[in-house]
Amino acid sequence: MAYNNKTALIKWIAILTMTIDHIGYYLFPSLLFLRVVGRIAFPCFLYTTVKGVRETRDFRKYLLRLVLTGVISMPITAQTGNVFNILFTLALFALSIKDYRFILPAIFLAQFTEYGLYGFLMGWTIYVLAEKQVGAGIVLFLLVNALQFPSLQGFAALAFIPLLLPVTFPVRPLPKWAGYAYYPIHQVVLIFIARLM
Repeated sequence: MAYNNKTALIKWIAILTMTIDHIGYYLFPSLLFLRVVGRIAFPCFLYTTVKGVRETRDFRKYLLRLVLTGVISMPITAQTGNVFNILFTLALFALSIKDYRFILPAIFLAQFTEYGLYGFLMGWTIYVLAEKQVGAGIVLFLLVNALQFPSLQGFAALAFIPLLLPVTFPVRPLPKWAGYAYYPIHQVVLIFIARLM
């Protein structure tokens, strides 16, 4: 799957902001700004999922990677109360945009995953943005996030800045499996460090 420069950059931003978020969660829970920065990650992962579904040569393998990483990560994310973690949310979203017949089942199942129905609706606003319907996407994006204020998740609205900016420079993409492997591994490392502190 050949990512373009923007998709590659958005994925790097997603990984970086997710890491900052988890550093805040596991190591420095009193530093709220780390969690605020971390709200940018989820919309960015949704964007790369839209592009991934559109550009993958084998959707079944793409979906399997999401689900398999989610299953492997379950013992880790269960410690935070999110048994069915973000990977399951992304998998349901990917399935729903690949085949619209799965939208209603995905909406139902999304309620049991991390980010729940909000995450699923957010996915569809990102889908509208990614499909070049920028005006409608921005409106939906801001409306969905407005429902989350004054909770921390409302700061996900900050993600529309990198999502809308053009990328005119080359960006080296992550290797295909690197992002998937990084998700459980970096959390294991942070949990280990937290227990030493």
